[in-house]
Amino acid sequence: MPIEFVCKIKFAEEDEKQKGKQDGDKESLIEESCSPPAKDLVGFANSSSLHGINHIFVSGRLGIRQTLWALAFLASLALFLYQAAKCAISYLEHPHVTALNEEASPEMVFPAVTICNINRFRFSALTDADIYHLANLTGLPPKNRDGHKPTDLDYPAPDMQDIFNRTGHQLDEMLKSCNFSGQNCSAEDFSVPPDRDGGLGTMKVTAFLELHLKQPVN
Repeated sequence: MPIEFVCKIKFAEEDEKQKGKQDGDKESLIEESCSPPAKDLVGFANSSSLHGINHIFVSGRLGIRQTLWALAFLASLALFLYQAAKCAISYLEHPHVTALNEEASPEMVFPAVTICNINRFRFSALTDADIYHLANLTGLPPKNRDGHKPTDLDYPAPDMQDIFNRTGHQLDEMLKSCNFSGQNCSAEDFSVPPDRDGGLGTMKVTAFLELHLKQPVN
């Protein structure tokens, strides 16, 4: 003979209220998530973050305020699209801008000319005394193999400026042709300025011949 058991469980009233509240919260969340979006322009404008559109689409009749907002919105939108299109077209064309300023001078000033020669001195113009004084610079042996004996070392005190001017390369031997502003010039049109470094200062840097025109060639 089958036996049937019947069990009855009684929940407390507070537990039943808590459970009902949780079920109600779940139903409200589901309803909010499933609520359809606004279908009219007024609802879209109110929920949109686009600046000014909520002042255009409002409930009621269209007034002056909405008209002004609409004109301002369309003008700003048109300006934005124009600037964006202009920048895109300019970028695709890859333009190159070159600015030139031309100035006409009635008379050009002849520039300074500096001639640097790795051979500071002409060996043919050096004397035994010069070679002796310039031994640390040139490393040249004496022309006279019997020279530079202790008894023959009675050389005068060296004048380095004189040695440079006398044994340096002469312009009339180096200048092959010269033309400035359509006029021919020669070695006589140039002058060698005085040493600006005071004698040995020139030797410390390099032996050079700096030339300037005595008078500008027209």
